[in-house]
Amino acid sequence: MLIIGHKGAAGLAPENTIEAFKKGFETGADILEFDVQVTRDGVPVVVHDSTLLRTHGSRAIVRYSTHKSLEEAARKGHSIATLEEVLDLFFGKILLNLEIKGRGGSDIIIDLIKKRYIKKASDWNNILFSSFKVRELIKLRKSSTNAQLALLHNRNPYTFIAYHRQLHFTAIGFHRLHISALAVEIAKQLGIFMYAYTVNRPKAALLLLDQGIEGIVTDNPEYIRNTAIL
Repeated sequence: MLIIGHKGAAGLAPENTIEAFKKGFETGADILEFDVQVTRDGVPVVVHDSTLLRTHGSRAIVRYSTHKSLEEAARKGHSIATLEEVLDLFFGKILLNLEIKGRGGSDIIIDLIKKRYIKKASDWNNILFSSFKVRELIKLRKSSTNAQLALLHNRNPYTFIAYHRQLHFTAIGFHRLHISALAVEIAKQLGIFMYAYTVNRPKAALLLLDQGIEGIVTDNPEYIRNTAIL
């Protein structure tokens, strides 16, 4: 079972920060997962929520703010990483799971990656683009036939079936509490990698492994790997 560091390693350092990515990398994560949104002035930043309220105590809305204003709003807390900063440090060193949050921004994100990081076809294997938003994944597929795509699911574990022929998923992400044996079997037959989010208990990880899940998203990669003996 592959261990996917949630927001880098959100249990070991502030989520989605360079420190969290370094912790996830150092503690043995197989994949680093993180969230990307695009600011008003077109800068992809690594932020989960639509605002900075939970993480920084600021009501600044990411998509309506400039990169500079977000940095100013975050001065009292941890710094906000840009997508470029993360990719400069980790692209090619570990598989990256880039989750596109909200609507819009896909074009800017993939254009940046194609121009700066994709030098040959095999470079696409270094990054997995995931989203709950099918429209964003459709944009990515139109931009590249080689991009690795993953559809994230919430309650309905069968959603991927309706879009796989069009989008050719590399992976699908299930909510850990909403997994169907039939959905797992269909994905297995289609050759789609299956992972579940967010799993912080070793017993839950082992149960998912028994169900056929091949990877888990977790806040503490080292703890899960050592205690679940994966």
